[in-house]
Amino acid sequence: MRTSILPMLLTFATLVGCSGGGASVIGDPGPGAVDGGDPPGTEPDGAVPDATTKPDATIKPDAAVDDRIDPIALGRTWTYDVTIIGTYPLCRAGSNTGSVLGQKVVGGKPAFQVQSFCPGAGTSSYAVDGDKVEVYYGSAWILSLDSPVAEGHTWTDGLTTYVWEKVGKVTVPAGTYNECWKARPQTGPSYTTFCRGVGPVRWHYVDAIGNGYDATLTAATL
Repeated sequence: MRTSILPMLLTFATLVGCSGGGASVIGDPGPGAVDGGDPPGTEPDGAVPDATTKPDATIKPDAAVDDRIDPIALGRTWTYDVTIIGTYPLCRAGSNTGSVLGQKVVGGKPAFQVQSFCPGAGTSSYAVDGDKVEVYYGSAWILSLDSPVAEGHTWTDGLTTYVWEKVGKVTVPAGTYNECWKARPQTGPSYTTFCRGVGPVRWHYVDAIGNGYDATLTAATL
């Protein structure tokens, strides 16, 4: 999956994971993507560094200069260990990978096509401008992640209002990262944790009746 908050919106991400299908920051199982909503919507025409250690990540030579909060780019992948909460058909438990498959113009914008780490979420289109990420849903671009990435900054996808919360250093199986932030809806338990230069390292989504998923980054190709 990839980066998108839409999961909250529809169900984010990023893609992969996220880097989380088309969706919202918080629930979008798109790859790189935010935790919290239903998995990103699936768009028929196709799709979110200060790391001290990245033991399981594969990093290309130019990756060090890409410190975006959700560094979606061709060839990147995010692998998560997924746990299902209650019943959540779009995702499956175990190891799942989201990846950036290609690029094309969607809705007048250059977009990355991202396969979600939740198999049922499909592929979504993401447009990236620095730390700002939009996802194409239906026939319109929707704001998934906004800049500046700063404590208390809020934004909306048209349905839900989200806020950035600084969390500092985060350790997951893929490594330890210094500059990390939670994107969460102003109400509810869902959230997505992003780390600069890496993207979504943790997705946590629970819907109104207690169903959802939890996904933790175990490896990445950046």
